[in-house]
Amino acid sequence: MVATIFTIIWCVALFIFLFYSLISLLFRAFSYPRDFQRFAGNEQPEEVDQELRYFVIVPCFNEAAVIKRTITKLLSFKEFEVIVVDDASSDNSVAEIKTINSSRLHLLRRYVPNAHTEKGDVLNFALDYLCQIVIREKTPFEKTIVGVIDADAQLAPNAAQRLNAYFSSPATNVTQMRVKMYPRFKNELQILQDIEFFSINHMSQIMRMYTRTVGLSGNGQFFRLAPILKKIGNHPWGNALLDDYELTIKMMLKRLYVDYMTDTYVYQEALTSPKRFIRQRSRWVQGDLNCLKYLPRIVKSKVLSVTQKLGIYYFLIQPWVNLLADFAVISLTVVTLIHWQDRFASMPLAMMIVSLSALLVISLFWGIIFGFFYYHDLNHFNEPKLKLRQLLILPLGISYMYIILFFSIIMAFWRWAFHENSWIKTDHGKSVS
Repeated sequence: MVATIFTIIWCVALFIFLFYSLISLLFRAFSYPRDFQRFAGNEQPEEVDQELRYFVIVPCFNEAAVIKRTITKLLSFKEFEVIVVDDASSDNSVAEIKTINSSRLHLLRRYVPNAHTEKGDVLNFALDYLCQIVIREKTPFEKTIVGVIDADAQLAPNAAQRLNAYFSSPATNVTQMRVKMYPRFKNELQILQDIEFFSINHMSQIMRMYTRTVGLSGNGQFFRLAPILKKIGNHPWGNALLDDYELTIKMMLKRLYVDYMTDTYVYQEALTSPKRFIRQRSRWVQGDLNCLKYLPRIVKSKVLSVTQKLGIYYFLIQPWVNLLADFAVISLTVVTLIHWQDRFASMPLAMMIVSLSALLVISLFWGIIFGFFYYHDLNHFNEPKLKLRQLLILPLGISYMYIILFFSIIMAFWRWAFHENSWIKTDHGKSVS
């Protein structure tokens, strides 16, 4: 009976995953190459709007190892003014920031006891300061573009060109850049994070572009100030640990839809430590759970289409599906080993090897598919190629990455159940330069 229940759970979870993955692959394989101009910044305007003014917000807490490099790279774009918000760092972050001499750099500081709250508070704090500048200097809100970049990030060289092409049209409001990890991989875990963002999540975002359900990331989001202030308010970011998707939901409920940039991207640092990786992903999962508070408004909304609601439902249900699926896989594996141990013991060695090899190949199917697209993406953008050894083990890592993520799901549900909502910051460790 128990095995039957877990089998049903596993089959439902597998169906949801396969359906979503297949739809994403179809959009990636057929729609995108045939509709290049649909994506943000790809279609060049007749004239670039020279009055656009860009402010890039960079939240900073104990980022001494990376913050100077990030700011320097952002200031290399002449269009950008950079607002760094130091959230009461205890390391040398402020000292590193102050070594940079630029009139386009604004350093804001938060102090305890008002610091060390949610990331949304930091971003709203920066937006208050930004609005004061815009009002004082009489810059039109319609011409003011606000971006959010992580403290370890770097924009691709063509980022400003794509942003200008997108925001030069007055009808545009919000866009999210593609995300990629820095290509200086020290271990396989970093490669897995790169394929997850650069190719797998990219497929999902392409599909969401057509269904008007593109989700913001915490890194590489840009929006026009006027519609955000008008429809959402002076403090658009909330207190969910997944502040980016919370803002996405707020925007969609107000008929503001996120566009997606496919041909430029933002780099960020991939984690090398499984422990840090699990902590980071647990925060993301818990942030997803935080967004459940919007579910009644989503269900009752007359603004959202059925397709958009389904897209949001899928995102919000993922932690629950993953949790049930992982428990089902573990339970089924144990039951199978118990009931089949005698059969395996009596099975000829050759037959056992063939059977286990067949199961392994089947389990690697999606890893091979995603690995193929990742290899193509690296070639397309002239990114450094992987070594042969890395390519060979890539399908295995992709297919079994869920084993690591299982621990992050357990951690997230534990913290969520006991209302532990403190911010679990990602530790970037040593400099990426």
